[in-house]
Amino acid sequence: MTLMKKISQNFFLIFFSLIIIFLVLEVFIRIVLGDSPRKKFDLDTRGQPIPFIEDEILGWKPKPGEHLFLPWADGGKKTKLTILDDGSRFNGQINSNKKEKIIFIGGSLTQGQAVDDAETFSWILQKKIKNYKVKNYGVGGYGGTQSFLKLKSIFKIQNDIKLVIYGFIPHHEIRNIAAGSWMYLLKENSRGTGGKVSLPYASLEKKNIRIHKPKKYLEIPFGDKSALISKVEKRILKIESFKRSLKKNEISKKIILDMNKISKQHQSEFILLFLNADEMPTEQFNIYNHFLNENNIKFIKCQFPKGENFSVKGEGHPNKDGHQSISECVYNKLPSIFNKL
Repeated sequence: MTLMKKISQNFFLIFFSLIIIFLVLEVFIRIVLGDSPRKKFDLDTRGQPIPFIEDEILGWKPKPGEHLFLPWADGGKKTKLTILDDGSRFNGQINSNKKEKIIFIGGSLTQGQAVDDAETFSWILQKKIKNYKVKNYGVGGYGGTQSFLKLKSIFKIQNDIKLVIYGFIPHHEIRNIAAGSWMYLLKENSRGTGGKVSLPYASLEKKNIRIHKPKKYLEIPFGDKSALISKVEKRILKIESFKRSLKKNEISKKIILDMNKISKQHQSEFILLFLNADEMPTEQFNIYNHFLNENNIKFIKCQFPKGENFSVKGEGHPNKDGHQSISECVYNKLPSIFNKL
């Protein structure tokens, strides 16, 4: 047997052995571990619009215009998401004599995902608050990092902002650091950006926050076909964000401090709004409660009601009754900490 023939035989033996190992691992991961390939993003899955566009700083941002969503479940209704040219959600016709503003920043609960423009808690508050323009800059999928970047951009082009309210949920902690689990979830469900994932994130360097440019999702070929490859993707994402995840709470608190600081620099007050305070573990809420009081940061504790009567069927976000409840909570508690209403 010639040397070349022996090398060729060894090559094919190794090649087929690797295929067998791959297939065994694939079957094991699917059947024993119960994992599956990464869900392949399909633009036409529900026929819904794509209300966001890519942004080199924020990762994604709302796309101006009217976006009409089909019902999320049988018996549901169509809903309209209207984004103005400044990136805010339409909040009703505002009296032009109102110059001073109250602005909301945050994620999908703040923006009002899956409900009509006129059903969001910010719209309802605008009808009740007579002396200010109420602007809703919440964006689906945003955490504190993107909300802070958005706030900085707002202050560059707007004045007369008297109050900034940040709609906070505990999940923002992992969004702020681009945790592997959040990146993977975005990749599987990022209808809004057409399946593209690019996320700015924060890290802690010498006790200061550093915000990094948007990080693109590391997509390994065939991850949407192989459970093994998909699992490797998850593992890489987890390892890459592991060090940041150890400090996610500290990073999130630093971001809140920076939000408060930049608001003060622009002669604006800052309030943190807990949107699902009752769902936070007691220990976690106590940590934030102590931190906010220690730094003289005002906050409002609210809770979206739970149950099918308060959520959008087939989608899961709060419905109009849930938003009505939050608007009442904010409206009733705001005067005690913001005496300029």
